[in-house]
Amino acid sequence: MAEPSSLIKLPSKEQVLERNQTITSNYARIYESCPELFKWAAMASFASFHIGEKMKLWNWEASGIRTFDDTCLRKNRTIEDDFQVIRVLNNAIYERVGTLHSDFLKLPYRTFQGMLLQKEGHQIISKSFDQLHTARLFLEQFQYLDNEHKSIVWEANVNILWHEQYRVVQPHFDQLTGLFSNTMSLIASFDYRVNHRKTGRFLPSRFVLFMLFKGWKALRKGQWIPDMTNLDHRWFWIANDILPKWKKMERDQKVIAQEISFLTKAISR
Repeated sequence: MAEPSSLIKLPSKEQVLERNQTITSNYARIYESCPELFKWAAMASFASFHIGEKMKLWNWEASGIRTFDDTCLRKNRTIEDDFQVIRVLNNAIYERVGTLHSDFLKLPYRTFQGMLLQKEGHQIISKSFDQLHTARLFLEQFQYLDNEHKSIVWEANVNILWHEQYRVVQPHFDQLTGLFSNTMSLIASFDYRVNHRKTGRFLPSRFVLFMLFKGWKALRKGQWIPDMTNLDHRWFWIANDILPKWKKMERDQKVIAQEISFLTKAISR
């Protein structure tokens, strides 16, 4: 296992679409460096790709960019403010979670632990990388992961995903306007096939349809309309549909290699 030396330096924040494409590519490259460990990075690559497709709907050259704080302070919010929030969120996920993976690969683990405590020192994320380190040591020694360590890896990656959704995504989603949130909830979908090929019928996932037909346990807590900005609703969808489908897709290494290879080249498209 080696550091993904081919990670690409991010363009400036003003180059919105190019920066998103580079983030997408870097996530995919991190996964490629060690698929046995970095499940979150692969899922993040697909998610960043889908975010990028939505961000293409906005004319960034005409609007320019604003900081998250400046956007949130505006009294009369418009759809531009919502797109700004999504842009900032895409960067924040990479800066706060994505770069931890490359640091984990290139730094001695004790050095990484100290950096992690300063940068993102919540217990759940620290424990998750401890688990990945344990699995990494086993992998380096035996060149494979047994079932126990595979389980440890998945627990770590799911907890990293929870940390991302709770600590990074939710504060940004809380700042979206009601209209944008409702629209996003209606159109939210996820697909692990992005390589312009036909998707199997069981791989795509639609948030509203899943929640209405299978999410009654989450909806009955008081908010019966599915809401992507509601952490309970979103996590129910992720945990019960998106994650199982990723595990299913990853069993076909030929297919996943093709999709990830496509995403590593996102910056060149």
